[in-house]
Amino acid sequence: MGGRRERKKQLLRERIWEETIRLIEREGVEGTTIDAVCQGVDVAKKTFYNYYGSKHVLLIDICQSQLLNRTALLIDEALAGSDRLDEQLDTIFAAFAQRNRSAGKLDRELIDYMVGSLSDNRSDGGGQLTFMNKCFLRLYQAAEAQIKPELTPTFCAEMTVGMSNAITLNWLHDKTYDTGYNFLMLLDYIKNSMLRGERP
Repeated sequence: MGGRRERKKQLLRERIWEETIRLIEREGVEGTTIDAVCQGVDVAKKTFYNYYGSKHVLLIDICQSQLLNRTALLIDEALAGSDRLDEQLDTIFAAFAQRNRSAGKLDRELIDYMVGSLSDNRSDGGGQLTFMNKCFLRLYQAAEAQIKPELTPTFCAEMTVGMSNAITLNWLHDKTYDTGYNFLMLLDYIKNSMLRGERP
């Protein structure tokens, strides 16, 4: 009985997600309202609030799934594809550049919301930043012997996340901003400033 109830809850949660994503693609984050989500899913607002305390909580949940978890999988892919840190970074930054080049309205809206929440909401923003830092920390810890001895994996992870976020923020606010070129420059900068001169 409990398992059936949980499956029912999960199905409704998925319907709320699907409707929210559909509305964001059409109306954007700002134009998406709880009323519209409830109407599309055909549930009462009281039911919605049983799942999500606010629109913000819902959006952060979607960002976690659509964006942050995708980054974690990308790190896994890079680690599985090579044991050389320079090649792993090539894979990651090529994917970042491709993501921005091919981003549709949904991705752009979610990235904008997530980056904005890093500064607007300290608790959620801190959680997202910690998640991203941990993703890259895994990468640098696995190849610690390949980074310069005066640097730590934690420092390298934090700097990589911070500089990547800066490029993404510029891309969000300037449609002419060349993220591909800037990610390439950042990649070269990281290799030259963080990695040992000799390659394994």
